[in-house]
Amino acid sequence: MDLLRYAQERLRRADALIDEITKEKEIACGKGCNFCCFGVPLWVKPPEALQIAHTLNKLPIRERKEIASRLSAYRREYREQSRSAGYEPASPIREEELNVEKLGIVCGLGMNDVPCPFLDQESGSCRVYEARPLMCRLTLYRDRGICEEDWKNPISFLWKKEISPFIEGIKTEFHKKWSAELRKMEENFPQLDIAYLEGYVLLLPEHLRFDPIRKSFRLKL
Repeated sequence: MDLLRYAQERLRRADALIDEITKEKEIACGKGCNFCCFGVPLWVKPPEALQIAHTLNKLPIRERKEIASRLSAYRREYREQSRSAGYEPASPIREEELNVEKLGIVCGLGMNDVPCPFLDQESGSCRVYEARPLMCRLTLYRDRGICEEDWKNPISFLWKKEISPFIEGIKTEFHKKWSAELRKMEENFPQLDIAYLEGYVLLLPEHLRFDPIRKSFRLKL
């Protein structure tokens, strides 16, 4: 499947670029460090959504059912918080049209205690780690203590004052070089609409559905 091959190649190139950018930076992220896995705004790009669905369908059926239930709970909570905040954008939507500050109110504050549906809280690990989207891959920081303090007290604004500037620095370096990688992938996948795949985002729980008959996830784009 061309789109799945694209999604896999995309993550391979992204990981290589992130490794290059961060090789001389102090990064404290690691297994069991999951403070950024709460209040996650699950707006992802179409190839990321497909890769996540593909990875979920490799899990044992029991885990798939559990994640399906958690996705439904997340969807209900997100709808409630988005209505309360008065921000309910259509999905898919152009990435540039998504209001990040309003998403922060919906998720970062309103859903601060809600774990990502893909987080295994017993082990502290991500069940779709190999397929995690760029927003997760680029959320890197140098001090777990500050991340924990920010999670425990989100109105301390440590995210805005301490964490976000560090992450934005990494993102800036990444995107300076990422456009060249996308051009290469356009040449390798001329049959795909890369402008759409990279320019739009979708609210994953609204498009990722669990089929109870086949016991697998399907993505409705």
